[in-house]
Amino acid sequence: MTMKRILMSACLALLAIMLAATAGAEQTVTVNDPAIPGVFDQPSAVAAGDLVHVAYIGAASTAGPFLLFYAAIDGGSNFTDLSLSRTTAGFLITPPTAIDNTAPGNNAYVDARHPRIAVRSSNEVEIFFQAKAVSSPDPSYALYMATLTLQNGAVVKQSVRLVTGLSGFNEDVSFALNTSDGTARIAYAGRAGITGDFNVYYARVSLDTASVTGSPGTPLLLSSVPGSSGSRPLPSLRLDDSKEAHVAWAANSDSATANGVYYALVKETNGVDTVAIAATEILGRSKKWGFPILLVSSTSSIIIMAIDESQPEIAGEIGLVNINPEQDDQDGSPVQVRTDTNFLRTPPGEAILPTNFNLFRPEAFLDSLSQIHITGYGTGGTRSTYYGFRLTGAWPYVQFQKIPVPVGLGSSEFPVSLTGDYTRSALAFLTAGKVIIFWSGEVTGTGNRNLDVTGLPAASAIETSESGCTVVSAPGGEKTVRIPDILLLVLPLGLLWIRRGRKATNR
Repeated sequence: MTMKRILMSACLALLAIMLAATAGAEQTVTVNDPAIPGVFDQPSAVAAGDLVHVAYIGAASTAGPFLLFYAAIDGGSNFTDLSLSRTTAGFLITPPTAIDNTAPGNNAYVDARHPRIAVRSSNEVEIFFQAKAVSSPDPSYALYMATLTLQNGAVVKQSVRLVTGLSGFNEDVSFALNTSDGTARIAYAGRAGITGDFNVYYARVSLDTASVTGSPGTPLLLSSVPGSSGSRPLPSLRLDDSKEAHVAWAANSDSATANGVYYALVKETNGVDTVAIAATEILGRSKKWGFPILLVSSTSSIIIMAIDESQPEIAGEIGLVNINPEQDDQDGSPVQVRTDTNFLRTPPGEAILPTNFNLFRPEAFLDSLSQIHITGYGTGGTRSTYYGFRLTGAWPYVQFQKIPVPVGLGSSEFPVSLTGDYTRSALAFLTAGKVIIFWSGEVTGTGNRNLDVTGLPAASAIETSESGCTVVSAPGGEKTVRIPDILLLVLPLGLLWIRRGRKATNR
């Protein structure tokens, strides 16, 4: 091992200790009332200023059936205050509210899963989720849309409707709102029966009627080429500033076989939604890719990431590719991506992030400075991890901002998946420079699971070789390592841990 690598390892270890201690000073708060036993999981979060909305599912036990829940917190709360709790004045803006479909005009649903949330206006949020029309052991899910009207920190109106105009059984919806025309653009996994691979579809849904609208008025098949369907494709959809829809998904299977990640572009042409770029394999079949994430930096810079799931329940490497759809003729055919160097912004096509940045079932956010904030679980049910990075213009394309930070060190609650399903953490980014992270934590010895939340300072400053530690940006890359003044690192840690120890003693 070279001296440079020895110094780098020491630097990484020192920073990991420093940041772990810092994270330990961030308070973990339970969103649900822990005095009422239950299982709460699968959060999805979005921020509007400091107000953070979260949708999730909950039931009395892991057997379900699960209801959809909504809550809101003040993300601007001081999470370094170790006395912060759900009962602290001003923290819980909207207490957990069951979205239960009992009001007249609502469509009945049973056993909700995988909600996704977005802000429609200052007093409305939209939630898409999957559920069943009747209680059944079969996974015959349909898509539902919940519109919640908010006033003075309360849900004053709930509208839960079955999304109409779709066929078959549909799951794992991803969506974005276009408030200018009152629609949601959705991508989802659909199949004709309760078994077999899922195809990926796109549709435009009216927020007023919860029905497929626009032209052609029927969903568009995105997984149109052989080999592009999947056992759990988990489509990820984002709109760009022109309201064109970019979608990525995994063409995976239930085996350990390597698979690709696909991309498609949908745009409106002469009033008609058309597939401008058909299913194009972006991440090659070198690994078993899953849980894809698509982020839009600009119309010429689309970032797609996915996780290697070769080892079940193990945090895997992150593959990343940056593409430029504007370099394609957008004639409705796939792109010959492996030979089109104009289309690829990260030749030779993909970068693999270093193994110390591995994650499990991640969620990510791209801020206005084109910095990527990402969270996910660690290996085998370990707590959430957060870090940030941004892309560079040359190999190895990735520059890291912060060593991975364990989330929720003050909690003993760790994530566990629902049987036959999955759990994942959720992330909301505040413009004030904070990330809010939700996760489902199992209460030891009870079988219950709380919806936990904490806030961390957002990664914001790129380390350079002139200031403190740097990390290997990607395979093949290495930067000069410099160890900063040890006292400047250690003294703040001592103060944090002394403070924490005093808090624990006084409890």
